[in-house]
Amino acid sequence: MIGCFPDPYPDELLYSVCARFHQRVQYSNKKGTIRELFGDEAAISIVDLPSNLGSLVSALPIGSSHTVERLINRHTLFPFFSPFLHPEQAQQLLADMEGAGGPAIKMRSGVMASIVQPPEWLRFCPLCVRQDKQEFGESYWHRLHQLPGIEVCPDHNVRLLNSQVRIQNPQTRHEFVAAEQGIQLPKSRSFSLLIPHHEILLKIAQDAAWLLKQTTSSPGLGVLLKRYRELLAERDLATYSGRVRVSELLREFYQFYPNDLLQSLQCGIDAESQHSWLFRLVRSPKGSQHPLRHLLLMQFLGYTAESFFKLPKEFKPFGKGPWLCLNKAADHFRQPVITECKAIHSKEHGKPIGTFYCSCGFVYSRTGPDESEEDTLRITKIRAFGSIWDDALKTLWYDSSVSLRKIARQLGVDAATVKLHAAVLELEFPRQGKRQTTRMSRTLACLPEVESGVSEVPLNRYRQEWLTARQEYREVGRTVLKKQFQRIYTWLYRNDRAWLEAHLPPRLAKSSPAVRVDWENRDIELAGAARQAALHLQNKPSKPTQITIAAIGRELGQLALIQRHLDKLPVTAQVLSELIENRETFALRRIQWVVECYREEGICPQRWQLVRRASLRPEIEESPIVQKALEEAVESLKIILIRDDRDRLSQRLAF
Repeated sequence: MIGCFPDPYPDELLYSVCARFHQRVQYSNKKGTIRELFGDEAAISIVDLPSNLGSLVSALPIGSSHTVERLINRHTLFPFFSPFLHPEQAQQLLADMEGAGGPAIKMRSGVMASIVQPPEWLRFCPLCVRQDKQEFGESYWHRLHQLPGIEVCPDHNVRLLNSQVRIQNPQTRHEFVAAEQGIQLPKSRSFSLLIPHHEILLKIAQDAAWLLKQTTSSPGLGVLLKRYRELLAERDLATYSGRVRVSELLREFYQFYPNDLLQSLQCGIDAESQHSWLFRLVRSPKGSQHPLRHLLLMQFLGYTAESFFKLPKEFKPFGKGPWLCLNKAADHFRQPVITECKAIHSKEHGKPIGTFYCSCGFVYSRTGPDESEEDTLRITKIRAFGSIWDDALKTLWYDSSVSLRKIARQLGVDAATVKLHAAVLELEFPRQGKRQTTRMSRTLACLPEVESGVSEVPLNRYRQEWLTARQEYREVGRTVLKKQFQRIYTWLYRNDRAWLEAHLPPRLAKSSPAVRVDWENRDIELAGAARQAALHLQNKPSKPTQITIAAIGRELGQLALIQRHLDKLPVTAQVLSELIENRETFALRRIQWVVECYREEGICPQRWQLVRRASLRPEIEESPIVQKALEEAVESLKIILIRDDRDRLSQRLAF
């Protein structure tokens, strides 16, 4: 039984608690601490997601307040990862940490497969160290400071510093090093924040701090995906039906996050790839992504982690019912009496369209989503008026003291709708009033004769549908209406042609012919610009971008023109065919870039390290040309670094 296990401090790593225990017991053999804590001297000291916690808790005194769940949620990095896993995956990860599932933990959490690697050293905030010593008499390792992508202490707004303790060191796998031993405060007393993009980094740190304090269950990757798409749709970067506008998203994401920041956070995006981490986050999830990438997307969408996770799980573009009836003729006008709302997504613009059905017969639709209380009072289209509205129209129509405009105001429509609907109801024309009805009203009153043998029931229905179509599509001409409502038009043309001719929209004036494009001149100019764009892409100091037609088009801001009209640009097409890189050529350029990076860093990498940094796919690496380039790159780096070491040695000897 462990009799002197320290009480953890706020946000203290379990690793740090074990290190303070090791300081107390002073075992000569560092495996002795491991054996007493976890019952197995083969166990290793883990910073982020330790295992064997069930053995640790069972060895504590009876009545101890420490439970496996408490230690995991308050003193490991589990709460940082769990919201971004499948719920079953998170539960299994908990079981692995309680038991001896050490090797499976890295795989299940996604840490093993992630490109985002943990920091090399345990880190600390110098002001937190001073504060901890004043409050507790000693310093300790904070959980938040050890997370990937956390460069700033959110409590003091200063940059985190590296300690003298490596997080992953084969020589210290069985050793716990306390903060008091591993932290050496800098001599300077000024810790002002001098770091690029500190506002973005500060928000990331604040979001991570909030996540570590949560113990709620994972909502599931499907819920996260739905929320991402809904928020993208609000910014017109996706449709509400789920189609993401990839090019626009990538452009705005690059405008929000500088490329050097993304690279420093190990979250760079390959603009040419359709499988980058950003696109995988907003498409159907096939696996978990590192939490840091989720936080970057949330911040881009204008949300903190707290506000994002408090969004409702189910997206309701028109809120919860009951909804307001907007029938001005009803005594329940603007009262929440509607219980039926059907929502669909428009094929034209992808936005949700809600249709509301009231028991009074009034049916209206509205394009959403609702963003304010005023939106709930808005009508996009009236689908049906209902008997109450019809009766009110009849009463007002035969009241000579009420003008046509007043009828329209009282019924919530315009005057043209009143006259059209009066014609459908076959009300008397001209109506008696202070002023005679317009010529249009008189025309409606004098309805032409109907073809013999046509029943009044379908006749009235088709007339109503045509008038509704006219009302909904006021700005379009007769040709568009014919195509859009071909069934109604054809029936009326065969059975009620005179009435149809009287209710067709006026013919639209023919537009003037478009200005002709001088394609020959444009072709020559675009070809020259394409050469300059390719040269600019090739000489960029940052990570190389493959020179493709799409890349050149984006660089010129003429991607759509090139994609749609390349057949009219023969010179440009020839130039592009000469400029674009195949996969092998691009791989050779990436290898050369990586060689320059290692040379500046003074590192002689192994072959696999060079392959990984150059992001070479297996099928490209197997190419004989690429294999030869890799061998030459490794050898050249060895020669260059040996020569540089020799030069530095000769300079020191000369000195």
